[in-house]
Amino acid sequence: MSPVDLQTRAQELEVLRRRVEAANALLVQRVDDAKAYTVDGHRRVSAWGRAMNNWSGPEASTMVKLARAMRALPKFAEAALAGEVGVAQMHAIAKVAANPRVQQHLADADDLFLTSARDLPFDDCATVLRHWEELADTDGARARHDRALLDRRASIRFISERSYLDAQGPAHDGVLFEAVLEHYVQIEWQHEWDILAAVHGDQMSPALMERTHSQRTFDALQRIFAAAATAPEAGAVGVTTNMVIDQETFEHQIAEDLGEDPEPIPPTHAPKRRCEDAKGRVLDPRAVTAAAVVGHVRRVVYGADGVVLNMGRRQRLFNGPQRDAVLMASRRCTFIGCSIPGHRCQADHLVPYGRGGPTDVANGGPGCGFHNPFKNNGTRTVRDHKGRWHTYRPDGTEIGWPTIRHNLARLQNPQQFADLYQAMTNDD
Repeated sequence: MSPVDLQTRAQELEVLRRRVEAANALLVQRVDDAKAYTVDGHRRVSAWGRAMNNWSGPEASTMVKLARAMRALPKFAEAALAGEVGVAQMHAIAKVAANPRVQQHLADADDLFLTSARDLPFDDCATVLRHWEELADTDGARARHDRALLDRRASIRFISERSYLDAQGPAHDGVLFEAVLEHYVQIEWQHEWDILAAVHGDQMSPALMERTHSQRTFDALQRIFAAAATAPEAGAVGVTTNMVIDQETFEHQIAEDLGEDPEPIPPTHAPKRRCEDAKGRVLDPRAVTAAAVVGHVRRVVYGADGVVLNMGRRQRLFNGPQRDAVLMASRRCTFIGCSIPGHRCQADHLVPYGRGGPTDVANGGPGCGFHNPFKNNGTRTVRDHKGRWHTYRPDGTEIGWPTIRHNLARLQNPQQFADLYQAMTNDD
């Protein structure tokens, strides 16, 4: 089968899977609304699902959440039944919709949830949902961040010949810890490589490394503590940590920090919201603006199209801000389906330099070492006006899940599922 034929076959099965999952949830919704589960002596609809279909407890619970989310979000429900929404996206939305503190915002979120689930990669959709939930449940979000700060702890325990280091705290502190640790892990790796390369010469390869990654990580941690014990002043390690924030969130939080009382940012801002580290982990805006002020991190402010507007500076000198901006243009390698984090990729020209592509942020994106050379055979990665990435084969056909929407009408008739939705939601 050709790549296009194979893609079509995979998408036919995927559309069927989506529609069956949505139809199951709609049936649970109807059984729940009519309390039909009581006829056979079940106390809850989840118990009915376990009895009828041999579902596990967690499976029944997630299906009930999806059923109730589809009741509250009719556009999302109809699109799910038509095969436009992935199964994982359905359950991610259902989990957010089950938060009792966001119920007043759900009716206005129908279009946003549908667009995010239908048009974004799953990981990006999950991030949008997380941002939406934080905006819709501001008090709850701040309470969670405050609780993480309040519950911070660290301990070293000794059991026989072993020692155990255990710590937990706010995510923004973890971002800095991780950056420093990775810096020292790289030092350990390079040191070991140089020693062994002197022994093995041109035959040296990663397979000849004597330590595992976990062992090098522990040795890096030991080096950090040793450096701290002898450092003349705090902050001697030259590590740059990037925290990403969109302009509206940054300005809103700065206004709050200055004692003003700005209008809350509406949950509809969630698709444009960026308040996270370079790997996409959501952070507390208060921590990001505080870090930008004291200079421990570099802030990165994004515009609506995903291009960097401004990069603040750390107090210490750093090199390559343009390269860093390109690598943060996407959370992952821009090739469809690749999960290599952006910070581990190469700064890639979207239009190759040899074909006149300029060396600027707008023409750049992260490309992993495996996929970066693909552009030499005619494969193209393109960012659309909404900041979304698309990958095209040399013959011009698009690769991957974005084509599902274009193929829905041809794969199967979605109208029959729209009619089924209307029938199943009809009170008669």
